Amino acid sequence: MPRPGPRPYECVRRAWHSERHQPMRGSLIQEIFRVVSEIHSSATKKNKEWQEKLPVVVLKSEEIMYSKANSEAEYMDLKTLWDRTNDAINTIIRRDESSETWRATSPLY
Repeated sequence: MPRPGPRPYECVRRAWHSERHQPMRGSLIQEIFRVVSEIHSSATKKNKEWQEKLPVVVLKSEEIMYSKANSEAEYMDLKTLWDRTNDAINTIIRRDESSETWRATSPLY
């Protein structure tokens, strides 16, 4: 049963958001997959649970990053992508811990 209290993060629509960003968002999702794939060992990549959770976590992370960004330039900044991805994953973990559905460690770390 979820614990009472506010959720750690709610995605919001910002003034700069637009449907025209869909291709840009798709390319950033691909970039997140690339970065995550680069840093993990082949043993991790073979882990079935990791393979199953990766797409869900990447898509949710992108949604959080899009929502948190104050501008298109901030959203697309590849120099900060790894830090923003980790921040988004930490947000997911906090939210899932509050609903008691997530394990103590994420298979993406």
